[in-house]
Amino acid sequence: MNSLINLLSFISVIKNIWYVLLAILILLIMITVHEFGHYIMGKIFKFKINEFSIGFGPAIYKKKKKNGEIFALRAFPLGGYCAFEGEDGENSDPNAFNNKKPWQRILVLVSGAAMNFILALIVIMMMIGFYGMTVFQAVEIMPQTENEQIFETKSLQSGDLIASITSDGKKTDIFMSTDFVTALNHKSKYDIVYCGVIRDGVKLSEPVEVALRSNVECKNLTEITSCYDALGIGTIPLIQSNNSTDESILMNGDYLLRFNDGAEYEDGIRIYTVNDLYNRVKTMNVGDTFSFYVSRNAERQLLNIKLDGKWETVNKDNKDAVILYLGINAYDYVYNTSGKEVNFGFFDTIGRSFEYSFVIGGTIFRTLGQLLTGKLGLKTMGGTITTIVTASKIVSYGFQYFLEITAYIGVNLAVFNLLPIPALDGSKVVFCLIEWIRKKPINRNVEAVIHAIGFILIIGFAILVDVLQFI
Repeated sequence: MNSLINLLSFISVIKNIWYVLLAILILLIMITVHEFGHYIMGKIFKFKINEFSIGFGPAIYKKKKKNGEIFALRAFPLGGYCAFEGEDGENSDPNAFNNKKPWQRILVLVSGAAMNFILALIVIMMMIGFYGMTVFQAVEIMPQTENEQIFETKSLQSGDLIASITSDGKKTDIFMSTDFVTALNHKSKYDIVYCGVIRDGVKLSEPVEVALRSNVECKNLTEITSCYDALGIGTIPLIQSNNSTDESILMNGDYLLRFNDGAEYEDGIRIYTVNDLYNRVKTMNVGDTFSFYVSRNAERQLLNIKLDGKWETVNKDNKDAVILYLGINAYDYVYNTSGKEVNFGFFDTIGRSFEYSFVIGGTIFRTLGQLLTGKLGLKTMGGTITTIVTASKIVSYGFQYFLEITAYIGVNLAVFNLLPIPALDGSKVVFCLIEWIRKKPINRNVEAVIHAIGFILIIGFAILVDVLQFI
C-alpha cells in the first residue's frame, strides 16, 4: 500500500512539474515571438542587429552568422532580447538604432507587441473554432416574490445563456464576468435591460427584456455579485463550521440545497439564502426535526437535525443566534452559474475572436486604472512567478485552457509593452515621437538612465506583487 501511495505521489509531482514547464513554455513562446517582431522589422529597415537571444544568463547554445549577428539560447528561459547596435547611446554606425529615422524606430518598437497580438488572435480563433466560445449560463433564476410580479414577465429563465446585455442603447457582449460590470454598473432596481439569450440551444431572435431586481454598485471589476443579484441569478449558501467529525450535522464546506418537503428531492423548496434556513427553523419547537439536503464532497446528503433542550435558550428573533445553534459559524454564497461552450459559424468566429482580444486588452487598461486610483489593491496583481503558477493550474484543465491562457498572456504582453513606462517599448516610442517633433533627440545619456531606473522599478514591482501573493 505504501508503495502505491508513493507511486501516486511521484506521478502527481511529475504532472505538476509538467504543467509548470508548459506555463514556462507559453511565456517563452510569447517572449520569443515578441523579440522576433523587433528582429524582422529591424531587418526590413536594415538596422544593425548584434544578437537575438532567447532567455537570459549563460549561453547554452550560440551561433554567429557571417554578418556578425549572434543567435543564442540562454540558461534562464524567462525572457529574451533583440540587441540593436547603438540602442542606448551615440554611435557612428549609420545603421545603428539611434541613427535611423524616428518613424522607423517606432515601427521596430511596436512590432514586438504587434506580433504578440497577432499570435494571440490566431490562438483565439483556434480556440473558438475548435472548442466553441464559452458563454455565461445562469443555471438557476430565483422565483419572483408575490408583490413584485414585474419579474414574472421581465426576467431571464433558468438555463439561459447570456451572450450580450444592452443597456441605455449600448450593447456589451459578455465574454467574461467583468463585462457584467461594464453593462450594469450604477443601474437601479426595476431598470430595464435587454439580454441576448441562447435558450435550449437556440439563439433567440429578439433580446429578452429583463427588469433588474436590485441596485448595482460595483467598486471595481472584481465586484460582480451585485450584477448577479440584479439579474436574479440564484445563490447556493456555503457553510463554515467548526464541526469536523459528526457527519449527521452541518460540516465545514457543506452547500445548502433544499428542504425535505416530500418523497422526492425536487419537491423540496430551494434554500437560496441563510435567511430561508432561519425563517424555517425559528418557528419550530424543542423536539422537532429539521430536515434538509446538503451537497457534501460533491454528493447529495439528507440531514435530520433534532432541536434539543438548548433550543429553549436561543433568542429566536436573533438570526445569528439561530444559525450559530445550527452549527454555522460563518457563511458565503456561490452563484448558480456555469460556462457552456457554444459553436459559431466561420465569420462569427472571426468577428468574435477580434472582439474577444479587444475585450482582454480593454480589461487590462481598466484594471491598471483601478489599481492607480486605489479601487483595486496590489494583491490583485502578480509578477512572473504568479503568472507561471496561475498558468500551470489553468493548463492542467486541458488543451483548450492552454490555448486560452496563451491568448490572454499574449494580449497582456502586447498591451503592457506599449505602456509609456520607462524601459518598456511604449516609453521608447514616446522618446522617438519627441525627437520626431523637436527635430533633435533628448540627451541619450539621460534617456538611458531613465530606462535603466524604469527597468529596476519594474523588476522590483514584479517581485513585490509576487511576495504579496504568497504572503
